[in-house]
Amino acid sequence: MYRYIPIIFFFVTLLLVLGCENTYYDDYSKMEVQQLDKDLENRWSTSGVVIKKITPNGPAEKANLVPGELISYIIGEYPVNSPTDFKKSIKKAIAKDNNLLLYVKDKPPIRIAIRQLGDKVGIEVEGSNTLKIKNILQGTPASNNAELQVGDIIEKLEDERKIFSLADYKDSITEFAKMNSTVKFRTSELIGVKIASVTALGNLGDARAVNPLIDVLQNNPELSLRKSAVKSLERLVNLSGLNPLFAKYREQNVNQLPIDNLDSKLLESAEILGLLMIDPTAKTATLEAPFGIQFRKRSNKLYNQVNEGNLVEVAENHIQLSKEPDQEIRRACLSIIGILKPETSIQPLVNVLIDKNEIPGIRFKAGLGLSRIGDSSVDALISVYTDADDAGKDIIVSSLGTIGGEIARDFLIKTLDSTVDPAIQLTLVDAIAKIGDRPSISALEKQRDRFQEDESAIRIFLDEVFNSITNKDIIETPN
Repeated sequence: MYRYIPIIFFFVTLLLVLGCENTYYDDYSKMEVQQLDKDLENRWSTSGVVIKKITPNGPAEKANLVPGELISYIIGEYPVNSPTDFKKSIKKAIAKDNNLLLYVKDKPPIRIAIRQLGDKVGIEVEGSNTLKIKNILQGTPASNNAELQVGDIIEKLEDERKIFSLADYKDSITEFAKMNSTVKFRTSELIGVKIASVTALGNLGDARAVNPLIDVLQNNPELSLRKSAVKSLERLVNLSGLNPLFAKYREQNVNQLPIDNLDSKLLESAEILGLLMIDPTAKTATLEAPFGIQFRKRSNKLYNQVNEGNLVEVAENHIQLSKEPDQEIRRACLSIIGILKPETSIQPLVNVLIDKNEIPGIRFKAGLGLSRIGDSSVDALISVYTDADDAGKDIIVSSLGTIGGEIARDFLIKTLDSTVDPAIQLTLVDAIAKIGDRPSISALEKQRDRFQEDESAIRIFLDEVFNSITNKDIIETPN
């Protein structure tokens, strides 16, 4: 992104004594710039100075510069109205970094670089106001560039200065002003810093972080920020699920509890997330300082915000391929729904599962989400089975097998009786075996008799299923 501001040397020279060690006020541009924090330099490919304040109606504001932007380059446009101007400009342009940008009429900008200071660029020009190339010296950088030809008209020459510090900023502005240059700033948002901030919001486990993160996901055009925001929301949802565990610490107002009466899965999750430490010898779970101890106070508010706010609705919108093009964001939103298990998400999940344009992994994840919601998903899954493609049918069958229950079991058995597709047959057998009650086993025994060919894939698979359940208890459920 470029911003243009002409520079006048008289104003700039008045500024050399202004500012302090970490800030500098550019009186001509009417803005204050600040040295990038040392901890952030060279992280996320970030270096330069940050615009701190802009005076209303000044040149910086008119050039559409805004506070918070990072000035990473200052580019000076040198006047080239005579051969003398051209020589002087080339000498200045290559003095800092041995390269320059040459603008030739009807051609794209040409970057010319020398190996070391003192080498010749190799261009001789003639004319007044309108300069033409009269000679290109052989063996020079200019002669190695096929775009340059004798007779080309030189329009302008630019010196691109990388800005690492306030000193670079001051020096560049001063030099360009001495040459009566017009300058432009190459700026960018501090995306890396913003990503770090968005990630930190997720790590805090604070209910107040939910809505700002949702706002970034829904409204920020920067994809990297949106990805970071949805990952932070996913972490907050995971954290919110630990509220029943942390409620026990709150109730007793302690930081340590015996593990005997605590949910083992929640304990494991909390330990993985760095919230507590389990001592298997002492059989205790101790909240880690500072985050675990702080989260003891925050978990209930976070739980309420996650479950009572609009996060589910937002996630439902962002699992649809037609509304969210980025698959990482769709996956994360599917994970959020899978953790929260809201019944309102059944139809949106079904829509993803049967979407033939969606990638297989995301369709499978939608099926997993329906499995986690459980019994309430069964009717919706059965209703779309017939019209689903083979991949969709496979996921539906697998999901029904995971959910189980009489309705799912009877549908799977009936479907196996009428299915001729070997691939779907195998998935049906696996799903029915997963339910594993007596009606399921009886149905599989009938199917075993149906496939008498010893070498058929379905018969071999049925044999493996029966071998695996030989020593297992059969679940008793109503017929």
